[in-house]
Amino acid sequence: MLNSSGMIALCCTTINKEPAKPVIDNLADLLKESGKYKMLVFQCFEDMYAGSKTDKGGASIFQLINYKMLDALIIMPETIKDRSVTEDIMRNCRENNVPVISVDGIIEGAFNISFGYGEAFGTIVEHVLSWHGCRRIKLVAGYKGNDFSQTRIDCCREIMSQHGLTLADADIMYGDFWETPTYEAMDRFFATGEPLPEAFICCNDSMAMAVCLKLNEHGYHVPEDVIVTGFDGIETEKFHKPRLTNAVRNNRTLAQSIMDMLDKITSGGEVAPFDVQLEYEPVFSESCGCGCPSSENTNRRLADFVQSYTGTLNYEEYVNNIENCIAADPTPDNVRNVLEEYCFGNSMICFTSEFWSFFTGENTGDRLPEFSGFGDMHVFACTFLDGRKPDGTVFPAARIMPQLESSFSEYSTMFIIPLHFQDSVQGYFITHFVKEEHHNERLYTLCTSLNRCLENMRTHEQMRTLNRRLEFMFTHDQLTRIYNRYGFYKGFRESYETLSGGERDVFIVSIDLNDMKYINDNFGHSAGDEALCLVSKALTQAGEYCSGGVVCSRFGGDEFVAAKVCPGNAKEQAELYRSGFDAVLAELNRQSGKPYSVNVGLGVYSASLAAVDSIDGLIELADRLMYSDKAKHKRHPRS
Repeated sequence: MLNSSGMIALCCTTINKEPAKPVIDNLADLLKESGKYKMLVFQCFEDMYAGSKTDKGGASIFQLINYKMLDALIIMPETIKDRSVTEDIMRNCRENNVPVISVDGIIEGAFNISFGYGEAFGTIVEHVLSWHGCRRIKLVAGYKGNDFSQTRIDCCREIMSQHGLTLADADIMYGDFWETPTYEAMDRFFATGEPLPEAFICCNDSMAMAVCLKLNEHGYHVPEDVIVTGFDGIETEKFHKPRLTNAVRNNRTLAQSIMDMLDKITSGGEVAPFDVQLEYEPVFSESCGCGCPSSENTNRRLADFVQSYTGTLNYEEYVNNIENCIAADPTPDNVRNVLEEYCFGNSMICFTSEFWSFFTGENTGDRLPEFSGFGDMHVFACTFLDGRKPDGTVFPAARIMPQLESSFSEYSTMFIIPLHFQDSVQGYFITHFVKEEHHNERLYTLCTSLNRCLENMRTHEQMRTLNRRLEFMFTHDQLTRIYNRYGFYKGFRESYETLSGGERDVFIVSIDLNDMKYINDNFGHSAGDEALCLVSKALTQAGEYCSGGVVCSRFGGDEFVAAKVCPGNAKEQAELYRSGFDAVLAELNRQSGKPYSVNVGLGVYSASLAAVDSIDGLIELADRLMYSDKAKHKRHPRS
C-alpha cells in the first residue's frame, strides 16, 4: 500500500441529500465488510454554489485534510459547486502523491467513475417515441449551459431527428433541476394557451414530479392525458403517484467499483489513471402507462411517509430543546454539559485556538479573525461511548482528533463536518457513520443548530468580557487601577454584606499626598502620576499586614480612602494596617530611585458598625485625623 495506513478520505458536500448520501451508505457497508480501509468523510452542508460567506465557512473543512496520512482520496466534484475548491484538493493530492478517485465528474489525472447518462436517457426518449408514438414533445431541461443538461438536450434532439422530428428551442423548458423553477416554467407554459404536448420528458425526477403536480392542478391526469418521464430514481420518487418512468443508478454497483479501484491503487503496482463508465438502468413505469398499477399498499406507503416526516419533526423539536437549554445559560460549562448529554453518541467537538481564545480572555474583539487554516485544536466536548473524557485536550489539527486510529466504529467511517457561523470558523464536529435512514438529515439539523449555539456562546462570553471591562472602567481609577469614589462605596457595601453575623467593626484610612505641587512643579506631571501610583501600591500591599480584605480607592486628585470591615477588634487591625503602610511606602521610596520621597498625611479611625450612621461620617472623622497628621510633616527632598 502507498502509505500502509489503510486510511482514505472522501470529499463531498450535502451528505443529507442525493447523490452523496446513497454513495456513502453503500461504500460504508462495503468498508465494513472488507475491513481493509478506514474512511474520513470531509463534507459540509453548503454546496458552495452561491459563493456566500456561509459557503466560505463550509469550505474550510477541506483545509483540514492531512494528505500525508492517506492512501487515496475519493471526491464527488459535482456536489462541490465551487470549482476552485476541487482544484485545491487535486493540487494537494498531486503534491503529496495521493491517488484520486473521482465519482460523477471527469478529472484529468484521476481514476474516474461516471455514469453514461446519454444511453439511458436516449432509451427513455426512444421508448416515448417508438412504443407510445408521441410526436409533440416538451423537454424539461436543467440549467442553461450545464453539461449534464446539454447532454440530454442533444440526446433528445438526435433521437427525435432519427424519427423525422425536430426539438425546437421553444419546446425546451428550463427547470434548473429544481422544483420551484419547474413550477414557474409550467405556469408560463399554461399562460401561453399552447396545446398540451403528448409527453413531457424531464431531465430528472424532481422536475418530473413538479410537472405532474402542475398538470394535476390544471385538471390533467398522468398518463391518461399526457406522459411524463423522469431520470435519476431519487428516494422521494417511491412516494409519488403515479410511479415515474425514469432511469436509476445502482449505487451498490458504484460503491463496489470504488472498492475495486481502491484495491488496484493500493496493491503496490503501477496503475495508470483510467475511467470506468457505469450505466443507468431504465425503468418503464406508471407515468408512461407501461407499468402496472403498483400492488404496493398505498396506505402503507403513505404511513411510511408520515412516519418519516413525523420522525423529522420530532428530531427538530429535540434539537430545539437543546438550543433552548443553551440559550438559557450560554456559558461554556453549561453548553458542554448540554451537548455531552444530548448530542450524538461517539462524537467530538473541536475548537480552533482563535475561537477558544474568546473563552480564555485572550480575545475581546467583535468577531473571529479571518480564517487562515487549522492549527492547534481544543477538544470542547466528547460523547465517545468508551468512556474517554478528553475535554480540554489540545492537539495539532494534522492528527484530526486524539486517538484517531482507535476511534473508528464498526462501519470504519467517520464524518468530519465544519462548525462555523457564516465565514467565521469555530472548529469542526466529528461523529461515526451510522446506518440509519435519517442519520445524515439529523446531522444537518444538529450541526446547523450547533453553529448558532456556539456563536451565541461566543457572543455571550464577549458581552460578559465587555461588561466586566465597562464595570471596571466605571468603578476604578484609570491611572492607579484601584477603586474610584463610586467603586469604593460599591466595594465597601459588598465587603459588609460578605461578612455577615456577629459583631462587625470597621476602620477607615484617609490619605493625602504631601507637597504634590512641589513634585509636579519640579519634576513634571508624569512624576506626580508616578507618586499617585506609588501611594496606591502601598495602600494595596499594606493589606497583607492585616489579613487582606481592605477596600482601597482614589477619591480624586491626591486623596485616597481605604476601609476594612472586621469581625470585631478593628482598632488592632487598623494599627497593623498603618504600620504596614508605613513600611511598604518606605521600601517603595527606597526602590524608586527618585530624587524625592513620597510622603503622606494619614488618618485612621475605627468604630463599631452598630454605632455608625453613615460611612461618610467615618470618612470625615478619618479626614480630620489625616489633616492633623499632615500638618506635622514638612517635605525634605532627597539629596
